[in-house]
Amino acid sequence: MLLWVAFSLNNPQVFATTSNLQTILSVQAMTGLLALAVVVPLVAGHFDLSTGFQLGLAQSLCAVLVIQHQWPPLLALVVVVGIGVVIGIVNGQLITRLGLPSFTTTLGTGMLILGLTEWLTQNHVITGPAPAWFLDLGRVRVAGVPLPFIYLAVAAVLLFVLLELTVWGRRSYAVGANPTAARLSGINADRQIRQSFITAGFLCSVAGCISMTSLGGSSPVIGLGSLLPAFAAAFLGATCFRPGRYNVAGTVIAVYVIGVGITGLNQMGAEVYIQDVFNGAALLIALVISTIARRRRVA
Repeated sequence: MLLWVAFSLNNPQVFATTSNLQTILSVQAMTGLLALAVVVPLVAGHFDLSTGFQLGLAQSLCAVLVIQHQWPPLLALVVVVGIGVVIGIVNGQLITRLGLPSFTTTLGTGMLILGLTEWLTQNHVITGPAPAWFLDLGRVRVAGVPLPFIYLAVAAVLLFVLLELTVWGRRSYAVGANPTAARLSGINADRQIRQSFITAGFLCSVAGCISMTSLGGSSPVIGLGSLLPAFAAAFLGATCFRPGRYNVAGTVIAVYVIGVGITGLNQMGAEVYIQDVFNGAALLIALVISTIARRRRVA
């Protein structure tokens, strides 16, 4: 709120407008969905560094199928989401069955996915005609609210209920806090971890499809720029509501705090690199705050 007020006072004719608010809500929805995908494995005590690359593959595959091969959009969506789930299964199996560390494992699968995306698109941006109703799924506004933001809100509510109000969510938090104690209490920790990666894959593929409808095409390198903002939001969100604890509400708020900051700076004429500086600073600050909060809670 303070950021919004500050930028509004500085640039009222551009920043403090309804159209600018609608743009921020729409553009940051993809980052929000990706941040939620990041949060689910983090809750279970694991990193998924392949999330941004999964989004890039989903966006590109959706564009290839719908724009280049004229597939029925609904069939393309099913295929893309299905592949996202398969990637989640592969990540989960590598980590739980083989005991591989999630950080390096998902970095490796992420680079494989990036290579696959570059091969699929021949490293070119994909644009072209697509059914108008399909593109409208990422562009239409309902009562002035962009559809992508509505998708994010629905996903956030469902994930909040899943993590905070169900046995599955409590088990995931237990596994993330102390996997050994969770196993001793009868929780199938490996299954929780696998399911968290599957959920992440599903959310990444949905985010990729939504971004394709919003942009009307795809870029093979979008995943490279999406990962840091998503992790920055997830860690910054862990400083809200329940400090030191990854949570849905805090993550969504953090996405838009970062989005407002970057948008305001860009409209003030800041250099392009400021976005990376802002995201990196937000991530470092969030790490420091959440680490301190976690230590205090344990003490």
